[in-house]
Amino acid sequence: MTLTEIYREAARRGLRLETAGDKLAVYPKGKLAEFPDFADVLLVHKPALLAWLSNRPCPGWQSVPPSDLPLVTLRPNPGPQDRERVIAYLRRQTSDRPGPLCAWLVRRENAYYDGPGRTWDCAWFAYAAARDAACWQLNRSEAELHEFLTATEEIARGPNLREDA
Repeated sequence: MTLTEIYREAARRGLRLETAGDKLAVYPKGKLAEFPDFADVLLVHKPALLAWLSNRPCPGWQSVPPSDLPLVTLRPNPGPQDRERVIAYLRRQTSDRPGPLCAWLVRRENAYYDGPGRTWDCAWFAYAAARDAACWQLNRSEAELHEFLTATEEIARGPNLREDA
């Protein structure tokens, strides 16, 4: 079970995981007692979970990446849902209005057009720019970004609204 899967499972069970110094805090207090099997999973993975939850410093929402952030030379290849999720994440931050982040995204799309994306379909420019911003803001790799946004979407839908239910 990956750390992301453990985090998702906690949310599915109505639990929130946080760090509290060198301890793993589970909220609401007392609810973990309802899931002794899951408590064992958390205990086994506690050191990794603590590191994962506490070592993720990130600039955060609406932060503008540096102008010298290196371009990714490989053509992106996410699935349609992942592509839309990432673009929507940045669209929510800009509210489709001009501003510093929006200007950075436009400059980034142009940099891909003029640089490594010369042979790409133009649809990839917006994704690549949004991906770069989101990965930088959240201090995650592209794969981790997709996992994070998918998990966030699932948690927002709630346990009774899962697609596979």
